[in-house]
Amino acid sequence: MITSSACDSRRGWKFDFSFYAADREQNYTRKLYFTLVHKNPVHGKICTSPAGCQGSGSDVSNRGAFYVPTEKATSKKLSPTLDFNPCLNTACGKPAVRPLVDTGAMVFVVFGIRGINRTRIPDNHVLGELGRVIYDDKFDLFKEIGNLCSLCKVIASNRDLVKPGGAQCLPSGYSISSFLQMLHPECKNIPEPNLLPGQLSHGAVGVKDGKVQWISMAFESTTYKGKSSFQTYKDYLKWESFLQQQLLRLPADSALKHGFQTCEHWKEIFMEIIGVQSALYGLILSLVICVAAVAIFTTHILLLLPVLFTILGVVCLVVTIMYWLGWEMGAVEAISLSILVGSSVDYCVHLVEGYLLAADSVPQHLKEDPTACRQWRVTEAVRHVGVAIVSSAITTVIATIPLFFCIIAPFAKFGKIVALNTGISIVYTLAVSTALLSMMAPSTFVRNRTSFLKAALVVVLCAAGSFCVYMVLLKTGLTIPILNGTPP
Repeated sequence: MITSSACDSRRGWKFDFSFYAADREQNYTRKLYFTLVHKNPVHGKICTSPAGCQGSGSDVSNRGAFYVPTEKATSKKLSPTLDFNPCLNTACGKPAVRPLVDTGAMVFVVFGIRGINRTRIPDNHVLGELGRVIYDDKFDLFKEIGNLCSLCKVIASNRDLVKPGGAQCLPSGYSISSFLQMLHPECKNIPEPNLLPGQLSHGAVGVKDGKVQWISMAFESTTYKGKSSFQTYKDYLKWESFLQQQLLRLPADSALKHGFQTCEHWKEIFMEIIGVQSALYGLILSLVICVAAVAIFTTHILLLLPVLFTILGVVCLVVTIMYWLGWEMGAVEAISLSILVGSSVDYCVHLVEGYLLAADSVPQHLKEDPTACRQWRVTEAVRHVGVAIVSSAITTVIATIPLFFCIIAPFAKFGKIVALNTGISIVYTLAVSTALLSMMAPSTFVRNRTSFLKAALVVVLCAAGSFCVYMVLLKTGLTIPILNGTPP
């Protein structure tokens, strides 16, 4: 209902009828009645009963108009399928099965292959041959056909791993598909995949010299390709565990016991998981190297601790904010973690350097009061290097702003992480690091050659002691995970 003067014919509206509304509340009924005439409209009123709706009355004071779209504005081209009913006269059959779409990982269960011989592959060339396939000479398709059909049914019935209609156990285009059900009773009622007309099955067989050497059954898994790698890795473990349980139930002499499952998507998640783990190892290694370098640089444990607390605080705060923002630990985040330590230590080390340089100009009357001496040296350090480190932080943040608008998502994410880490580092340095130095830094310490040699000797002894502990743990049989490029 539109009662504006803007509803004229030029805007696609036309007048339909006018009306009058009652100006006092109707208390005796919930139904309201009104009279109207489309042609030559007669003024009506809203009232409590039809008997009172004979014309205008004293309670009529609010007039309105009702407009409707013109026929020109509402004219639309009718669809050829408008009001079409394909199920007239009970001629409608069952609805078509929804075809599979390529949103889930395609898992292949392979039999007849023992592995790949990679002994002749050169390690220094990535474009060489992938290796030589090692076939299982004991594999006989017709001898194992019953077990194969049984495995197909069991795997296809697992709704946690396979989508409905996602089992593609038989290959397309082979004559074996037509008479397979007559070879063994287990091969009856094999699940049929939901394929589009003309779409071929992902199942395959390898034939050489008239003999089937291997067979691969394909299954459209419930694993969504957009999931994170660590979540997808759990699905991989479910597949591996379920398949091994089924293979253990086979006869001891069955060649199918050497079967395995593989998927192209597994390779992608393993690469990302190894990348994330490598970044975590790099984060730990860079932290150790950074602590050793700062220990030699500062030559005092009470100057090392503020720097260490600052690094740990900045890294933990950045990771926490990434978690609050809902960022998954992907390749970009993993690479960014490895540079957090180096960018976090920069500003606080400059502050510690200013604290050490301030030792040469401490007033004589402050040397007797350790607290006042520390506070004066911290103030002098901030006055000496504060402007430089703040300017450096602002410059870094401004330089990362153009990356926020990149179309390539990794660049935009990397710019946000660098800007976030830089902002937190400078604030943490000026707030927390200065407070720690004011409370625990040595008040009268002056760096010299003797303290430098002592610090270097302590770092070397700690490194040698850590190596000895590691060797002892290896001797006792304790395995410490070291990255070697293989899946977890």
